[in-house]
Amino acid sequence: MRITIRQYLVCSVATALLAAATWVSAGNEHDDGHGHANICIRSASNMFRSCRYEADEEFFATNAKCINQVDSDHPSRKECLKQARATYLENRAGCREQKAARIDVCELLGEDRYGPEALLDSDNFVAEPDDSNPYFSLQPGHTYVAIAGENNEEKIVVTVTDEVREVLGVNCRLVVDIVLVEEEGELVAVEVTDDYYAQALNGDVHYCGEVARNFEEGVLTNLDGSFEAGRDLAKSGILIKAYPFSGDAHRQEYLLGEAEDVIQYVAGADNPTSVGYGEGGENLNFPCAGACVKTEEFIPSSPGVGEFKYFLPGTGFVLGVALEDGIPTGERDEVICTGESLDVLSDPQCGIANPGELRDKLCELSPVAFCE
Repeated sequence: MRITIRQYLVCSVATALLAAATWVSAGNEHDDGHGHANICIRSASNMFRSCRYEADEEFFATNAKCINQVDSDHPSRKECLKQARATYLENRAGCREQKAARIDVCELLGEDRYGPEALLDSDNFVAEPDDSNPYFSLQPGHTYVAIAGENNEEKIVVTVTDEVREVLGVNCRLVVDIVLVEEEGELVAVEVTDDYYAQALNGDVHYCGEVARNFEEGVLTNLDGSFEAGRDLAKSGILIKAYPFSGDAHRQEYLLGEAEDVIQYVAGADNPTSVGYGEGGENLNFPCAGACVKTEEFIPSSPGVGEFKYFLPGTGFVLGVALEDGIPTGERDEVICTGESLDVLSDPQCGIANPGELRDKLCELSPVAFCE
């Protein structure tokens, strides 16, 4: 059936009016009683529109590729178009879920415009942090090893370096986090992350930025999740407080679409806990024994995905339990050893069969942190 120019114009105008009505409606939801949505909710609405545009862009680009595949009746072309539409509908549904999750965060934090309370201010930070934050050490040399995944197939090494980077006038300490898996007898990188943190005078550890290098089969594929406070309108957040109260919540980082992690203290320092039943079991190397701070961390741009984390005073992070829709998936991160230098990699408690080989691989991936 042929479509006339007049029919095309009528359809285009109708579509534009419908889109405009949808945007106005989306922008006015959850208003403040005076017909104005607050900044946080307006941001969620704008990100919803951005997400929809991205879904449209991907759909039409994929369709263009599909129709260039052989003749119109060929099964591969039909399947390509069918899959493109299925992905499009899934992406649009995901946009709605992201918007709802972002609005939930606005309500959780009681937030309007995010910023002043978390911006870096050089007068509020210590030049040489001590261990006044019992849940996260920024002492150079502090290192821990963890195992992760459904079958403990991932090995994670985290170390605090003596390197600093100035971000918005604050000296932020470099902490390197490397995730490895063994494939055909060889250690292969999954993720190499340079995190930058600074400790405030009250002991809170602030998140200045990160460079996240993500690998597939040992090949660098993207830098998704990277951000730096003050760059591209990104803002810092608080990684973890020195004395969190149960029920507290705050942003850990803020770059919409890239870095939106939120933390809520399920059990704070005022009411420490052990690992909950059915959450993957205790960490036998570092048992909580009723002393841990328990957090739930999640990202509104990935609705339903989250993690319970446990922090033991004087040790720091000891256990992470992956969540999907609030239910443990069976995946967990468990710290198996910790020390105040890279020599801990040779500690029998770490269970590393060939520490020298591991050090060589770590040095290759992050010379500044692991090369002598």
